[in-house]
Amino acid sequence: MTASATRQTLRALAAAAAALVLAGCDQPAGQQPLSRPTQAAALPMATAGAAASGPSPSAGLRATPLQIDVCGQPQRYDRVPQRAVTHDVNITEMFLFLGLGPKLVGYSGIPSQKEISPELKDQFAQVPKLSSQDMNLEALLEVRADFVFGGWSYGFRPGGVTPELLASHGIGSYVLSESCIRIQKRARVALGDTLADLRNVALIFDIAPQAQGQIEKLQASIDQLAVQMQGNTQKPRVFVFDSGEKIPTTVGGFGMPQAMLDAAGGSNIFADIPSNWPKGNWEDVITRDPEWIIIIDYGRPSAQGKIDFLRAKPELAGVSAIRDQRFFVISYAEATPGPRNVHVAQRLAAALHPERGITVDPVPWLPAAESKQ
Repeated sequence: MTASATRQTLRALAAAAAALVLAGCDQPAGQQPLSRPTQAAALPMATAGAAASGPSPSAGLRATPLQIDVCGQPQRYDRVPQRAVTHDVNITEMFLFLGLGPKLVGYSGIPSQKEISPELKDQFAQVPKLSSQDMNLEALLEVRADFVFGGWSYGFRPGGVTPELLASHGIGSYVLSESCIRIQKRARVALGDTLADLRNVALIFDIAPQAQGQIEKLQASIDQLAVQMQGNTQKPRVFVFDSGEKIPTTVGGFGMPQAMLDAAGGSNIFADIPSNWPKGNWEDVITRDPEWIIIIDYGRPSAQGKIDFLRAKPELAGVSAIRDQRFFVISYAEATPGPRNVHVAQRLAAALHPERGITVDPVPWLPAAESKQ
């Protein structure tokens, strides 16, 4: 669909909606933030031919609307989504972890450098790619999406696609909890944030009973790690290196690696930055002298390339982690909120505190047969 055609379609739909309002007809509410009553009314399917090929007006209608707190605001879900889109690899893994692959009509934000878990590759291969990079409204309209799972800096951005913009086109959404720090203050980040997101998405898709066992396994691993770390007073200093040569991109006090370090008995040297993925500086890396460096492996250079870069930087030669060669490599999907966070926290605790005999549980992925609904 061309941009011109999209504009013509949206104008036509807006006119139709106005006519219905004047005639006193009720429109399905869709998902709209209750605190923003001035938003445009949600339209059933804002794309050409939707009336003929989209779900019927009553498809997925809930007997009682669901309300969930999203980034500190109540969000209402009148329907069970039928045509979902996810943005970024970690969010897509969360969706597939819940067995919701059959509901996906597309994904975005997953270039080749961001690898999905091997256990999910077969399911992932069946999902259409809408965009390797940014979320695209026109593509969402073309696939008749009725729900998008993303986050601030995970597809949503001011001036681009936002939950408000989606709602104006009749498309529901859910915002990743970790990303809410971009628009509101938060008290802390925790491994439980990911579990809360999983529970909320399960509620939105009306599969809470089926998903309960999966989520409880993750909670059991979190509880087990907490028991095994009881009484720990040693917290090795850790620098998380995402990317950047002149200025390093790292993890602040509200990124998921902060939660993993808290659970694993580590201390983030940039925990004082009130953001999730901020810029740091090399001067503080030297001054704060990390004993371990977590390397996030995606993009270019590779993890080994990033390690080689750090080793070759003369001013970092005296940093303890580099001098002692203490590097811990995790993938992008492991570093960002998703089902693998708990497993990584256990591995990290085992590396930082080998004397504690930390148990490392496998990620409880659904067997492929069970994931097909």
